[in-house]
Amino acid sequence: MADIEERSMKMKQINTLWGAAFHQKPTDSVLAFTAGRDVVGVPPADAALLPYDLWVSQAHAVMLGKTGIIPKADAAQIVAALKELESLVHAGTFSLDSHKEDVHTNIESWLTQKIGIEVAGKLHTARSRNDQIVTDMRLYMRDQVLLFVEHSAALSRVLIKLAEHYKGAPIPGFTHHQHAMVTTFGHTLSGFASMVIRDMERFQHWYTLYNRSPLGNTVSYGTSFPIDKTMTADMLGFDGPDHNSMDAITNRWEPEADLAFAIVTLMNHLSLMAETLILLATPEFGMVQLSDAYSTGSSIMPQKKNPDPLEVIKGKAGVAQGQLVSLLSMGKSNFMGYNRDSQWTKYIIMDVVNECVSSPIVLSGVLETMTVHIDVMESWCHKGFIGATTLMEQIVYVFHIPMRQAKMIVEKSVKESGNGSVIPYQSIQKVIKESGLTIPITEGQVTAWQDPRIILSLTKSYGGPGSHSMKETVKQLKKKLASIEAWRMRHRRR
Repeated sequence: MADIEERSMKMKQINTLWGAAFHQKPTDSVLAFTAGRDVVGVPPADAALLPYDLWVSQAHAVMLGKTGIIPKADAAQIVAALKELESLVHAGTFSLDSHKEDVHTNIESWLTQKIGIEVAGKLHTARSRNDQIVTDMRLYMRDQVLLFVEHSAALSRVLIKLAEHYKGAPIPGFTHHQHAMVTTFGHTLSGFASMVIRDMERFQHWYTLYNRSPLGNTVSYGTSFPIDKTMTADMLGFDGPDHNSMDAITNRWEPEADLAFAIVTLMNHLSLMAETLILLATPEFGMVQLSDAYSTGSSIMPQKKNPDPLEVIKGKAGVAQGQLVSLLSMGKSNFMGYNRDSQWTKYIIMDVVNECVSSPIVLSGVLETMTVHIDVMESWCHKGFIGATTLMEQIVYVFHIPMRQAKMIVEKSVKESGNGSVIPYQSIQKVIKESGLTIPITEGQVTAWQDPRIILSLTKSYGGPGSHSMKETVKQLKKKLASIEAWRMRHRRR
């Protein structure tokens, strides 16, 4: 027994090549996120479409029965068999047969074996695999949109909560990776939330554009059967049927590319946040500390705790951009009607979704578990002449000096101050005297107008880091988020 336990311990130790210095191990989901496809394969694309193809087939069968295109009894038998198969899929006891061409063939083959070709053979009346797959993909992408909105909303809630908590915590604002002006960590986080909420609005727009049913378009040119496309559109939760039967079949790349663009834009914003946190967590900055639960180690360096989940987000953003370009390329040379090359749009958009969909959740976890060093952040607000801009603005505002003239005074004062961090009163007095101007500025004003907290109290512009503005910003973000959340709940599949 002792030997078995010893061997088990050794096996546990070599599951990863790091971690002995960690106080908390990453969860399996975080490890899977960082490991990618290293040891796990990608499921067949059509496996994801099984529930959608079954749903589409049930709606189509009901419509065929109600319109009298096939006998109602046959339609009922088909629907009952499809529901049985649906339960097998949900139970995980049905899988795709690789010897059968696609999901459509797998389902029709099973149906034929179950109820016979005399009845099952009627299901494909008045439809083609062209409108079938495009409808499947619309439903699949629609659900992915709702999932991205759900995950992005969770991230937004975390960002808004932290923005409120750190609304008064001074931190340097940067341009060109250099000190620019004083802001707050809360203002920075609310800016991130604003980006993500806009991303959710972009997903909403995708839903508005593409929530129409292609079922019944057949190969692109309709059918002579008296089908009811409005009926099937209603059963599938669409806003209505396509207005033109050729459009959706010919452009089997456009909804995919638009969805990929929305995802890529979100991922670019997540990548921006990831890079910011990576830098703030370095020993050189020391402003935040990432939790062990969202770090990984080195196979050789015992001391390392690396921000791998954040780096993986950056990597996924790059991969998704490349896949977006592939989707755009798919649509540039289509001839009217169906073209087989469009089949590959399915693989591309599924890869984009699978690579990126959990990124907002991972970033939420990073943010919720990190330690923020407010004192370090504020200490950086006393470096690099970061108060120079506000000093210039107050000289203009209080003493009615032309902005360009005031800027030259402060620029020369910075030069006079050598390697210091703030402009001393003596330097600015010297420059004013040399300029031949009379500006009754006091030492107290020069000191105050470069003090981080006084700078923040003076900053009242809408959307800025001032306390009143931050209160209004958070209020508006919460209002937008609540509206989006309500929209998602209305559109989720019942």
